[in-house]
Amino acid sequence: MEAGPHPRPGHCCKPGGRLDMNHGFVHHIRRNQIARDDYDKKVKQAAKEKVRRRHTPAPTRPRKPDLQVYLPRHRDISAHPPRNPDYEESGESSSSGGSELEPSGHQLFRLEYEADSGEVTSVIVYQGDDPGKVSEEVSAHTPLDPPMREALKLRIQEEIAKRQSRH
Repeated sequence: MEAGPHPRPGHCCKPGGRLDMNHGFVHHIRRNQIARDDYDKKVKQAAKEKVRRRHTPAPTRPRKPDLQVYLPRHRDISAHPPRNPDYEESGESSSSGGSELEPSGHQLFRLEYEADSGEVTSVIVYQGDDPGKVSEEVSAHTPLDPPMREALKLRIQEEIAKRQSRH
């Protein structure tokens, strides 16, 4: 079947076997490709604008407000003379068991409690600390109702147990 000088009726081919491009099919494909590319450019530009807006500097405010943070006394008492004149010279702690004043054991973790108001209370928990006293210390800085205090105590117990099992 050769394309002769006269194409048969019903065929859309020109002599020489070339396609008739007058139907506009390729034109539609190219137009769709251009529209797609323009749309992609707009979407990428909008994403860049959104990223630019997101990284603009926000009003400067501290992430956590400056609070009084519990700092334990140094273990070497002779390096820092006591401020209290009634201090016992023997170096033994009183029978009150103040774990917040003289930590027993090494530091396990730092507990930071953020109240609903945004106020952050930070307490260092040592090995051998009583979870009840630690939760009382936190509630002294941030008022907690009894169920919250009990939940905090249980969470502190879990964290102490988890960290003691590692050591």
